[in-house]
Amino acid sequence: MFMVPKGHRKAILATLVCAAVLAGCSTPKVDDPGALTSPHTTPGTESAKRGAINVSVYDRGNIPPEEGNWDKNRWVDWINKNGPVDVKYTPVPRWESFPKFNALFASGSAPDLILEYDANYRNSWYSQKLLMPIDEMVDKYSTTYKQILEKYPLLRKIGTKEDGKLYEIGRLNVVAPHHRLLIREDWLEKLNLQVPTTTEELYNVANAFVNQDPDGNGKKDTFGINLSGVGFSVISHIFGRSIDWAEQNGAFVHDWDRLQASVEFQKRLFDNGLVDKDFLTDKNGQKGIQDFMNGKLGIFAIDSAWFTISNYETLKKNNPTAKVIPIALPKSQFGQFSPIISTPVQMVGVVNAKAKDPKAIMQYIDWMVDPEHASLLKNGIEGTHSQKGSNGCLQPIDTEKNKKELYTDDLNMMRSDLLLGKCAEVYLVNLRPEVPTQKELLDINLKSKEIYINKDRPVPSLGNDFLPVLPDDLQAIVKSTSKSNNIDKGDIWLKALVGGSGYTAQQAVKDAKDVWEKAGGKQVDDYYAKWYENNKTKIFSIDDLYKFAEQSQNELK
Repeated sequence: MFMVPKGHRKAILATLVCAAVLAGCSTPKVDDPGALTSPHTTPGTESAKRGAINVSVYDRGNIPPEEGNWDKNRWVDWINKNGPVDVKYTPVPRWESFPKFNALFASGSAPDLILEYDANYRNSWYSQKLLMPIDEMVDKYSTTYKQILEKYPLLRKIGTKEDGKLYEIGRLNVVAPHHRLLIREDWLEKLNLQVPTTTEELYNVANAFVNQDPDGNGKKDTFGINLSGVGFSVISHIFGRSIDWAEQNGAFVHDWDRLQASVEFQKRLFDNGLVDKDFLTDKNGQKGIQDFMNGKLGIFAIDSAWFTISNYETLKKNNPTAKVIPIALPKSQFGQFSPIISTPVQMVGVVNAKAKDPKAIMQYIDWMVDPEHASLLKNGIEGTHSQKGSNGCLQPIDTEKNKKELYTDDLNMMRSDLLLGKCAEVYLVNLRPEVPTQKELLDINLKSKEIYINKDRPVPSLGNDFLPVLPDDLQAIVKSTSKSNNIDKGDIWLKALVGGSGYTAQQAVKDAKDVWEKAGGKQVDDYYAKWYENNKTKIFSIDDLYKFAEQSQNELK
């Protein structure tokens, strides 16, 4: 049972009023959930009347039975004990959230506050007029979130819809590499090769890694590069391709040429045996990960989730002499780009149009986005789940214990990591440079940041989150063709990759265009082109992204 030390009460009240990180106020360290008392109470007085709201939470099935469920567990109890309102959580299956939310809307039981990462889903609800604009709610009832909006106006800019009203609640992320391209530097040295700087050099290095026995075991049992996992995405970015539409020469166009070039390159890798022929069965990229950690893969396109201490230590245990470095994406005929980096401003929440108590919703949002509470939900109880390391940042004490007791990420979706200061860069601060393997991983992470957060090698385009909401009829066109045209999973592209000489990338593009145009895709292209022409001076741009990245570095010092 948690006890509430008296000395913490006024400190927490002050925290909620001034939001330490934003307004410069100073508050004592929060040691554990029990160190917080309800901000709506003052010692010796009766509680003010509390609001009551319903909030969605992703259900990943990751709460151990002994910890409870989303009706009741240690963190739900803590929020209800210490927060400003009574909260009931509606669990929503993480990978089936759209049909679940739609069913809840249809039955009139959708939560008051809906937390959902997918912009397409949120846009769909907006177009159906199921959402409440939150401008008035913020102006009348908010303190902390209002201050964040004022300091970072991009949050308001991106959360505002076509009718000019603010609908979405967002968070501020640390701008960091999300995808990376790693290479075995020791293999390069053994074969007297240089880091590839062009697509042709990349092909030649991959070819050497397959055919020149870089691991020295006398067998042809190594792969050049991976197509599974995020391999599709990273190679597509090499050719300046990320989403279907991109700004080119001052216009916003459907980008077919770069897609064809990317598929041609991947097809060449596949046809000539430089990749795992069974990559299609590696649905989640796990075999590619194992190949790399077992010393059988020379060039590794990977996302940030791989960069754990245990994964890197496994790699070094299996391959003690391995030297791994990140490299810039090689230059293609379209220029030089970077792979996906984290979205700096990410919309994550909307309010049900039928919500009865906007004040209570805003109180909850303010309390949850407060850096003090967000940090505790992220790191757990100091002294129990985390402790300060030599760098002054909280680090896990017992990772196994935390796996069991810290299932808080989905409760904490509105957390702005950027506002946690220098300790926000978990992939840096959790590493101990005095440990040799961790020092190597730290160097890889630092080099990755230097290489990929670089406006001279920009990401090709911003993600779908930054596109306007399509009318329902145009959304239907996009959905009806996605299985055919999606670059990562589309049937046409996969057929082109594995189809040999009988089905070329050029033919695949022709077939994809036919599918798109027959479905009415030109209407979508025209809609986006007109939107861009009318709004290009106002929308969030690639330039804004890198300006934000530069500005945000000041928060991390």
